[in-house]
Amino acid sequence: MSELGTLFKAPETSMGVFYPKDYVIATFRSFETAACANEALRRAGFSEDESRAVPGSDLLDYFDEIHERSGVWGTVMTELSRLIGTEAAFEDKDTRQARHGAGFVAVHSSTEAEAERISKIVKPFDPIAMQWYWSGAIRSLI
Repeated sequence: MSELGTLFKAPETSMGVFYPKDYVIATFRSFETAACANEALRRAGFSEDESRAVPGSDLLDYFDEIHERSGVWGTVMTELSRLIGTEAAFEDKDTRQARHGAGFVAVHSSTEAEAERISKIVKPFDPIAMQWYWSGAIRSLI
């Protein structure tokens, strides 16, 4: 199982599409930068059970795990999401970045105030993208 697979506390998909509700996912140019951002989160009080830095290869493995579990239904829903430009579009961008050496940080965040706090902590590390997945929407934090 991937590192990300051990972090999420609830189902990380919605109708077979990657949707880690109550998590901020931040993308960085390298795993090294992601690890530094994650260390800043640790210093701010986030535990290993709340945040994790992973290399792009782990994210790709994780997406493979999701696709295997979701089967045909997940494939159909992913294509529909891709067609209307919702959740799958974020997965596609993350996949492209992962293939080019990006690193990622996933952080549990159940409130808007906490998502804003996380954003302030990791912004100095110049994330490429940062989304907060919450009930009913995905919010960009940069």
